Amino acid sequence: MTDKDFYSRICNLQATDVSLETYLLSLLKLVEKERAMEDVPAELFLQILQDAFTSEPAKFNPEWLKIKKAPKEDNYASGYDYATAVIQFQISDLHKMKGKQLDDPYKSFGIDSETGERWYNFDAWGNLECGARWCIDAGSDENEYDVLDWAFLGQLLEMGRIYE
Repeated sequence: MTDKDFYSRICNLQATDVSLETYLLSLLKLVEKERAMEDVPAELFLQILQDAFTSEPAKFNPEWLKIKKAPKEDNYASGYDYATAVIQFQISDLHKMKGKQLDDPYKSFGIDSETGERWYNFDAWGNLECGARWCIDAGSDENEYDVLDWAFLGQLLEMGRIYE
C-alpha cells in the first residue's frame, strides 16, 4: 500500500458523528488491546482506525490533564509508548478546550490550546484525513505500508492535528 493508497483508504473510512475526544478514547482502548504487537499489519491498522468510530471508549483519566506539551517521538522507548502518549495528550488538550477555544467559530483557521499547541482539525475523520494527506505531501509515494509500527499512529494523529 503506497501513500496514495493509504490516503484513499482513510478517505473511505465509514466515519460517524463522534467527537474527536470520544474517538481518541475509543482508539486508545483498541490500541491497548493490541499492545503486544510491535508491527501492525496495515489492514489491521486501518481496521482499528475504522472500529474506533463505533467502539466503546476508554474512561477519561484526570491525570492526563497534567500533560503540558505534545510528545516528541524520540523521547519514548517504543512506538507504542509514543502513540499512546499522543492519544492521551490530544484527549487532554481537547478536554481542556471544551467551552473555550473549541467554541470559537473560526477555529478551523487554527487555535492555540492552553498548552500552547496549535490545532487545525477537530473532528475524527478530518484529523485522520489531514494526517494521511501529510503522508502524501511529505513522501514520494514510494513508501509501502504493508506493516506499520505504533509510532506511525502517533505521527498520523499529530500531523492530523496540525496539518491544514
